[in-house]
Amino acid sequence: MLHHSTYYTLQTETIMTHQSTQYSISNSENQRVSTFEEDSSTSSHWLNHALKLFNLKQMTSLHIKLLSDRQEVLAHIYRKKGISSDVSIQTADSIYHLRFKGSVSQKIIAEYSGETLLEVNGKNMACDFEVKSGERQIATIQKRSIPAPTTKEAWLSEDLYHIRGHEWTEEQAILLLCTALMIDLTYHHK
Repeated sequence: MLHHSTYYTLQTETIMTHQSTQYSISNSENQRVSTFEEDSSTSSHWLNHALKLFNLKQMTSLHIKLLSDRQEVLAHIYRKKGISSDVSIQTADSIYHLRFKGSVSQKIIAEYSGETLLEVNGKNMACDFEVKSGERQIATIQKRSIPAPTTKEAWLSEDLYHIRGHEWTEEQAILLLCTALMIDLTYHHK
């Protein structure tokens, strides 16, 4: 079960490019509440390595697990090999789809059985996103640099994603976290 919060941060923990992708998720008290971790089936697959070698990272397949603080699997994120950036999010109860509507428009739709649950609209070169459920804004996702004492540390540190909003259901929280992860992988790690 995901800890309920109205504020999460998402930060990369992967140091080497050939490592499995890892992200930590913290709450407003800066306590780690969950983790995204790439499954070894995709991180070690030879074809994914070949695609990355030729700078075709967007075409690789993905299998990433959302783990609770007790290392229980909360959700699986799947992306098939190919040109599409769309992903499937599988929880214990349901399968959701994130659809990316063009790289220029920066619009992402979260769907369940054809019904739109969340609409995410980006601006400022994919650094600021507004998340709506119906006509109501429920969250914002913002990419920001981490303040560092030296230029070298600032250059080497990864950016931080802030997910802020009002009360969410667990389904919405999982979709928001998965959306923030896919924003990073789709728009910022090319």
